[in-house]
Order: sequence, then C-alpha cells, then structure tokens
Amino acid sequence: MTTPDWPLTTERLELRPVTPADADAFYAWRSLPEVARYMFQPPWTPELAARKLVDWSGAPFTMPGDVLVMAVTRRASRDVIGEVLLKWAPGTGQVEVGYGFRPDVAGHGYATESVRAAVGLAFDVYGFHRVFARIDEENTPSARVCERLGMRLEARLVESDIRPDDGAWATELNYAMLAREHASGAAASRRDP
Repeated sequence: MTTPDWPLTTERLELRPVTPADADAFYAWRSLPEVARYMFQPPWTPELAARKLVDWSGAPFTMPGDVLVMAVTRRASRDVIGEVLLKWAPGTGQVEVGYGFRPDVAGHGYATESVRAAVGLAFDVYGFHRVFARIDEENTPSARVCERLGMRLEARLVESDIRPDDGAWATELNYAMLAREHASGAAASRRDP
C-alpha cells in the first residue's frame, strides 16, 4: 500500500488528515441537528469534538475497521469547510466514503470535488476494489454527489435504521463504484450532464 502525498489538491480545495486543531471547525457543523441527523448520531458537544479529533489524528489506516478522516479546506482561504472520510470495510478490498460540510458552503460543488479526490485516493493510492457510500434517502444533496461521481445505486434499504434525533425510521441508499469503472471512466457515462 502506498502512502498518500499530503495534502491532496483539487482545483479549489485541499484534503489532509485531521489534527486536534480542527476540533472547533468540525464542531461548527457536527453540532448542528440538520447535519448530525444524516450522520446517524446526536449533535456533537465541544468536548466530544476535541476527543474525536484527538482519536482520529494520526490514527492508522492499514486494516479493516480503520478510518482515515480528512479535513477539507479552501485553498484560497485555508478555512476548514468540511470533512471526507474513508472507512475500511470488513472483508477484502472495500471502503466506505463519507462526508459532511458546513451548510453555508452548500451548492458550490465542494462536496463533489472533495469526494472525487477521496475516491481517487481509495482506488489509485490505496488500491481498493470497491468504494461505497451509505446515504439517508432524505439527504438528497448527498445522493446527488454520488450520482454526479458516477456511482451506481445498488440498494435501497427501506426503514433500515433509526435516526437518533427524531426516532424516525430512515431508508438507506447504497451507492458504489468499482476500481475498473473508475480507471476506465465507465462511471462517467452514468454522470449527469
């Protein structure tokens, strides 16, 4: 397995492993009920943010169960606007991609741009066979990110989990892409114009 050359850069963004200094930035969106509900966890407290960022900072990404959490910053201003993570799934060659952003940066394509970079990292650097995302069906913007990246909708799990904020049953959408699709550009044919 190759080690990434940090930071990952895109046209407008940089992705890098989180540090404890990112706790306040992560708290800014993870404390919001409208963001936390789609992460299937309660809103964060400042103490939880500090603890999580210490735990994630420098954590290994070498085996199933490991999680690589990356801060997403705008190159122009260096402000942390979101997060993208890769979670090594049980079994062989699969990784889940997840993401969350400050609501005030929605609609600018930052999620699509940063998740595209993370998917490239998963396939091109880490050598995973399959990348997948699990999305609450009501989180339409996140589902659209997967679709723009050319990921295929593989499953719709009706009322498969309970949201902690309101106790409602939520339906999960599962999107995925294979390494050979990514390499050949086959997934691009599924993208919206």
